[in-house]
Amino acid sequence: MSLKRYNPKTKKLIKLAESQIKIRLLSADRAFLRDLSRLQVLSDKLANEHHYNHLKGGAARSLGRLERAGLIQKKKLFIPGCGMRNLYQFSNKKIAAAWGGKLPEIGAKRNALHELITSDLYYQSGRPADFRLANRLTEQEITAFGGHRPDAVFTDEETGQPVAVEADSGHYTQKQIKAKLALWQGHKQVWGQAKFVSAHVPRLPEITLHVLT
Repeated sequence: MSLKRYNPKTKKLIKLAESQIKIRLLSADRAFLRDLSRLQVLSDKLANEHHYNHLKGGAARSLGRLERAGLIQKKKLFIPGCGMRNLYQFSNKKIAAAWGGKLPEIGAKRNALHELITSDLYYQSGRPADFRLANRLTEQEITAFGGHRPDAVFTDEETGQPVAVEADSGHYTQKQIKAKLALWQGHKQVWGQAKFVSAHVPRLPEITLHVLT
């Protein structure tokens, strides 16, 4: 099941942003904002590769326009082995809700790198139409995964079965990884890890592993 397509008018968004800056949203801007509503966090690298790769200067100018208009806000994140990244989220809850999204819940349990890896896995998996973060899963889906929410879920096109998506920003121990693999045994799993981690996800037939670059 694909997520509902939101397409708020620019006038409404500017009002919610309490901005005086006029802006015209291009199709690439709207595609970026829809993906942001699905994923809650996106980086300049992902925007360059998947939304603004048709522009000679990449995403920088377009994201700057959205930021100045008050629709998104930028935060910087240094990733060991990858360098500095600009991360983007909606400027406030009202703008996020207008697109059918939420603000990221970044704190002690979920850091910014973890959220970025989860977003990266959406693109690495081919942008599944029903890719949903953990906070959008139903109780039935959670039960199907042993009562433990993966970071995201999508449906495998070939089998029609749900796929567990899990991100490790580098802090999982081998014991924790094995426990999660056991919980979701019988399901295909897509894992993402940072370049430098405490323990590596094993190479198994039912596991697809992507390392953030």
